[in-house]
Amino acid sequence: MEQRRHDRLIKEIKVSYSVLSKVDSTPFEFGEAVTVDIGSGGLSILVDERLGVPSLLQLHLHLPRRPLGLFALGKTVYCNPVEDLGMFRAGIKFVGLLPTDLEKALNEIEEG
Repeated sequence: MEQRRHDRLIKEIKVSYSVLSKVDSTPFEFGEAVTVDIGSGGLSILVDERLGVPSLLQLHLHLPRRPLGLFALGKTVYCNPVEDLGMFRAGIKFVGLLPTDLEKALNEIEEG
């Protein structure tokens, strides 16, 4: 099993996402989720429906200290059922150019 390169914070953050590309579906699906954990390399979210792997997502993290939130691109690397919740946990790796203030935002999240 691959070891994570970045520490993750266990924190619930509201996330809106748009599926930009998916092998078996029409693009531009939208959804709401909540993070299970987040780090500088990616995050995992709980979603109601299975996300395709790989899928390219535009993510909008709703952060309390940032009225506009934070936007990033990510690629799904797994999407597994969480039986006791009737949901799916999706692992998402950040891709492309990351927001320049991502590390600062993660510090704000960690501070609460």
